[in-house]
Amino acid sequence: MAEPFLEILSQTYFGNTLLQYVYFLLTIVVSFLAGKVVSFVIKNHLRRLTEKTKTDADDLLLDIIEKPIWIIVLIAGFALGFQFLSVSPEIGFFYYNTINVLTVVVVTWVLINFVDKFIQRILKPIVSKTDSKLDDQLIPVLSKITKIAILVLALIIVVSNFGYDVTALVAGLGIGGLAIAFAAQETISDIFGGFSIFTSKPFVVGDSIQMGDTVGEVIEVGLRHTRIRNLDKRIVIVPNSQVAKSVIINITSAPQRKCVWHLGVTYDTTIAKIGNAKKIIVDAINAHPECEDDPIVEFEGFADSSLTILVIFYTKENDFGQFVRVRDSIGMRIKKEFEKAKIEFAFPTQTIHLAK
Repeated sequence: MAEPFLEILSQTYFGNTLLQYVYFLLTIVVSFLAGKVVSFVIKNHLRRLTEKTKTDADDLLLDIIEKPIWIIVLIAGFALGFQFLSVSPEIGFFYYNTINVLTVVVVTWVLINFVDKFIQRILKPIVSKTDSKLDDQLIPVLSKITKIAILVLALIIVVSNFGYDVTALVAGLGIGGLAIAFAAQETISDIFGGFSIFTSKPFVVGDSIQMGDTVGEVIEVGLRHTRIRNLDKRIVIVPNSQVAKSVIINITSAPQRKCVWHLGVTYDTTIAKIGNAKKIIVDAINAHPECEDDPIVEFEGFADSSLTILVIFYTKENDFGQFVRVRDSIGMRIKKEFEKAKIEFAFPTQTIHLAK
C-alpha cells in the first residue's frame, strides 16, 4: 500500500513532485490555522490581561495587530511553503515580489490603523484638555498628511521591488510636474488657503462666522475645504481658497450680540404716543436681565408708510441661542404693551389721488 502511494507522490508535474505540492499546501494551511489561533488568543486572552492594566499602550497595540496578525502569518506561510518548490528564477522573482507587495500593503494598513488609533485614543484626549482650539483644528490635517506620506512611501517601495529606478521615476514626475500643477492649480490653491487659515487664524473650529450669505459654526478645517454647519443645520463645504479671499465676520470673537430693529408706527400716531412707544421699548429692554441697560431708541425718519423708530440694544453674552430667546422675549413684551397703549404698527399702504 505504501509503495503505490509513494509512487503517486513522486510523480512530477511542472517540474515538481506531488509531495512538494503537498508540503507547499500543508505549510499554507498550517500557517492559516496558526494565524487564526494567534488572533483568537489575542482577542480572548491577551485582551483580558490588558484591560486590567492602567496604561492604554498595550490596548492600543492589540487594537492595531488583532485583525492583520493572521494575514501576516499567512503571508509568511506562503513565503515559507514556496521553499519546497523548484521553479525558474523568473517565476521566483515574480512570486517573491508579490509576497513583498502584500507585505507592504499589510504594513501600510497597520501603520494607517496606528495613526487613527493613536489620534483617537491618545492624542485627542490630551488635546481636549487644552484651552486652545488650534490643536483641535490641526489634528485632522496632520492625520491626513501622515496617511498620505505613508501611502506615498509604500508606493515607492512597491515600485522599487519590481526593479524600477525610483530616482528616474521621481525625475520623470518632476518633468511633468508643471503640467500636473497647472491641472491641479485649484487643489493647490485650496491647500495654500488652508495653510493661510492655520497661520492667520481668522477663526478656529467651534467659532460662529459669517462669510457672504453663509452664517454658521465651523466644524472642520481640512486641507482643501472648510465645513460650516449653517443655521438650518446643513453642512456647507467651502473651498479654502475661497475662504482665504472672503471677508469673514467672526461672530464668536464679539463679547456681545447686537440687535437692530426699525419699528414703524402709523402716520396718525401722535407725538405723545411716539414718546410713549419709545418709553415702552426702553423699559422692555432694561427690564430684561440678559440685556445691557444702554439701548438706543430714537425717532429715525419718515418712511413711505410709517414713522420709523430705530432700536439698538446688546445682549450681555454672545450665545446665539440666548440671543434669539432674549430678542423674542423683548419683542413679545413690546407688542403686548403697544396693544395696551393703542399704538399701531404700520404696514405698507398707498394713497391714490384722482384728478377731476
